Amino acid sequence: MFKILLHKNLRDFKSNFSEFFSIFILSLISILVFAGLYSASNGMEHEFNSWAQSSKMADEWVTVKGANSNDIHKLLKKKSVKDVQKQYVFNSYTGSTESKKMLQTVVINNNKISKPDIGSGKKISFQTEGVWLDQKFARSNKYHVGDYIDLDSGNGEKSFEIKGLIVSPNYIGYTGPNNNIIADHKRYGYVITNTRTMSVPKNQFNQVLVTKNKGYSGKRLEKDTRNALSTKVISLVDRNTFNNVSKFINKYNSITKMAVMFSLILFLLVLLVTQTTISRLVNNQRNIIGLFRALGLKKRSIIAHYSIYGVITTFLGGLAGAFLGMEFISKLILSKQEPLFGVPVWQARISNLTWIILGVLVLISLMASIWKIMQILKNKTAEILQKETVTNSSKNIFEYFPNFWNNLRWNWKWVLRDKSRAKSKELIGVIGIVGSLMLLIASIGIEQSLNKTNHDTYTNVFQYQTELKISPLKHQESFKNLKNKLGADDQEIEQTSLNIRTSQGEAVTSGNIISKGIYLKLPLESNRTVNLQAKNGVYVTNFAAKKLNIKTGDNVEINSAAMVNKKIVPILGIIKISSPQGIYLSKNYWEDLKQPFVPTSLYTTHNINKSIKHNKSVDQVKTIDENLNDTNKLLDSFKSIIVLLIVFSLFLSWFVLYNLGMLNFTERYREYATMRVLGFRLNEIRSVIIKDNLLTWLEGTIIGIPLGLAFLKAYVSIANSDTSEFFSYISIGGLVIAGGILFVNVVLIAWLISHHIKKVDMASALKSVD
Repeated sequence: MFKILLHKNLRDFKSNFSEFFSIFILSLISILVFAGLYSASNGMEHEFNSWAQSSKMADEWVTVKGANSNDIHKLLKKKSVKDVQKQYVFNSYTGSTESKKMLQTVVINNNKISKPDIGSGKKISFQTEGVWLDQKFARSNKYHVGDYIDLDSGNGEKSFEIKGLIVSPNYIGYTGPNNNIIADHKRYGYVITNTRTMSVPKNQFNQVLVTKNKGYSGKRLEKDTRNALSTKVISLVDRNTFNNVSKFINKYNSITKMAVMFSLILFLLVLLVTQTTISRLVNNQRNIIGLFRALGLKKRSIIAHYSIYGVITTFLGGLAGAFLGMEFISKLILSKQEPLFGVPVWQARISNLTWIILGVLVLISLMASIWKIMQILKNKTAEILQKETVTNSSKNIFEYFPNFWNNLRWNWKWVLRDKSRAKSKELIGVIGIVGSLMLLIASIGIEQSLNKTNHDTYTNVFQYQTELKISPLKHQESFKNLKNKLGADDQEIEQTSLNIRTSQGEAVTSGNIISKGIYLKLPLESNRTVNLQAKNGVYVTNFAAKKLNIKTGDNVEINSAAMVNKKIVPILGIIKISSPQGIYLSKNYWEDLKQPFVPTSLYTTHNINKSIKHNKSVDQVKTIDENLNDTNKLLDSFKSIIVLLIVFSLFLSWFVLYNLGMLNFTERYREYATMRVLGFRLNEIRSVIIKDNLLTWLEGTIIGIPLGLAFLKAYVSIANSDTSEFFSYISIGGLVIAGGILFVNVVLIAWLISHHIKKVDMASALKSVD
């Protein structure tokens, strides 16, 4: 009997190939998307944690002023503190005036914490002279181990031998001194050396790295650190708030959220379709199940036979999706992330969660089969062999409005009565439309959101033509000449690192001090433009405000390494700007706070000639289009994901709607047969099917658009970081495309399904089994 049932399984798979293939594809797509995204993020997280452990990455980075050895001894006595490393950090420059490059220089006398990975060359030594250079900077500028690099740290240019090329855990997401959106490895990097190579004032340090003992929380470590170092702390950040590290953590968390959010909708649709498809396949064999019982076949044998339906196709599809996702999608995503971060190892790792989800899919398919079979088997054999009867239904809501109802054509009346009688099936169809539309809106809208945010930033917010990165203090006479050449056609900006504290917490963010000018327009949440020059206070960006729970009217404390004293400043408003995130205030207010204004950039529309480009105070010349292109490069890491989501959304919507359409056709098979017997023409029956599907599409679209927009808003927020915020947007055209794709799918599927009417066997469909 086992062989007979197995042969029957094979025949069923062959005769119902399209249905089983649909389940296979749906399972494959659902696991493919999740496994691809999650394996990439899981691999990034695993390699980060592994490197953090092997390198003894710092738990805290503390910027200090005026600290001494006694303070370090106090800190080491704290129970939560495991180890401490002090270091002196400053900026050095290399290259000619025309191609000036900046290296953040770190001078250490031990390397117990945050040990760099040596890409090539010798290990860091404190006995020999030399420097260890950022590997990405070296590759971009064609430096090799054994070469000499000229560095100017303010005391004249000196030449140093490159002892090794390194990747430091302190600089995973380093993008330059002003925390640029994307790294320019040709212009910015870092270098580590020792006190033998670069002498610093005795025992002078401005940064302390701290690791904590096991069993102590980050809050306890922070409390002990502040207690030991007291007022000498300028800023204190941990792995989740230190930009150079948190960018990487935020990135793999973003990919994880993308995997979970997108796949959540996807899994619900797949489970819905799988359950309904398996139920339909089993229900189609109701007579055969009755014959099995009449022939004396045991219930458990019948259950085992039909359980194979869902289990095999779901398992094989999911298994293929898991391996294909990790092999292709994960590697594609990692290849897009690698240029953005300095991490020595990039490798995808499949998660146990993938296998758990695959198990859930298989279990749902198994339970769907068993549940439907048990429903049938609870009846007597004679009842199983009888055709299911169509139950009478009460009036639908439209029939209570006779003027409206009587003016409807017969086919619309048929459709509305049919839907009111089969509410559960209609609900399944609407859910399928809503879910598919949400995925399409999210897939189309996220690209439009990211692109529009960047476009608005460099069109409505920044309105200059050229940005000049400058160092006015190093070349004061050259800077005066530069200002004379520009005339009044410029606006000065100072961008500095500020530590902002509230009662809710603190963060290191960008401080943007703005002089009077016309090239920067800051929009409030109400879309009014801020007049900074007339205000005594600061404005904070929306994302930074939410992070620290800041509201208009609050007071916050700001501090930096360059400030003599901390300052309490009022928050005048929340501004809606993508990047840079942080605090914005006027030059006049900054000077009222007794702080020197040292511009780091000039915005201008002046013609930039060679004399301006080669001015000694000018470090870099960037047009607004180049800045926009740099920003768009960051989106490339998301675009591969976006394209995949759009493609999978299209596939998924097709298979979901096709399966639901076939379910409706099967459930109404006897009704269509009745219509044929009563003399309805094929095109009249097709019109009923198409109208039925279009009404379901309309219901799903009405519900799906607001839900899709809400889902898009949540989905876009995943891309937010401490450096930039993105705002959800989808054009009317995008909504039309999303709805149009579903409309075409619905009509095409209805047309394909209507062709099955020709094959309706009127005699067998209508006769009863005695």
